[in-house]
Amino acid sequence: MDRREFLESIAGISALLPGLSLLPLQQQAFAAAVHARAGAAAGLRTLNAAQDAAVTCIAEILLPQTDTVGATQVGVNRFIDLLLTESLLERDRGRFLEGLAAIDARSHSLYGAPVASAGKEDQQALIRSLDEQLPARPPTKAEQAMLDQQPVTAERGYELLKRLVVYAYFTSEPVAKGLINAPIIPGRYDGCVSV
Repeated sequence: MDRREFLESIAGISALLPGLSLLPLQQQAFAAAVHARAGAAAGLRTLNAAQDAAVTCIAEILLPQTDTVGATQVGVNRFIDLLLTESLLERDRGRFLEGLAAIDARSHSLYGAPVASAGKEDQQALIRSLDEQLPARPPTKAEQAMLDQQPVTAERGYELLKRLVVYAYFTSEPVAKGLINAPIIPGRYDGCVSV
């Protein structure tokens, strides 16, 4: 499986949350390796401080720490940084960073500050408005080709960021072992049961 096939396979990951524990072994192994390398990395390689703050802020709004671990605790930002560095083509990495810049520009125009520096209520309002504009389904290949020709909007940047945040979070070891409790072997089968 090459990088492009992997990224295409996670395109609709947010709709598949219940089945994340059933990802093909190649994808599970890939995610585990990225988490391990991201955890051992000395620092960020693609994201600068402002971009990292935006990714961390949005990830924490989407998946905050409650009685379970949050996005920050499982290193979602480091996972995304490593994917950007090692797994995305330069054009796709550039489009991702354009999307982050568009989100920050939208926050700055609405609230006078980048998303990471805005007030908590303003951050949540921005993310809520971007979330409400997400398409009901991932784009087809033809639609994606047309979107790739257009400038990246805050909505498109948020869509990709959210997919990566969800993927990074639910493939992390604490979440995979502690929260996703899908049985590997199906339960008991009773073929002939009187009704």
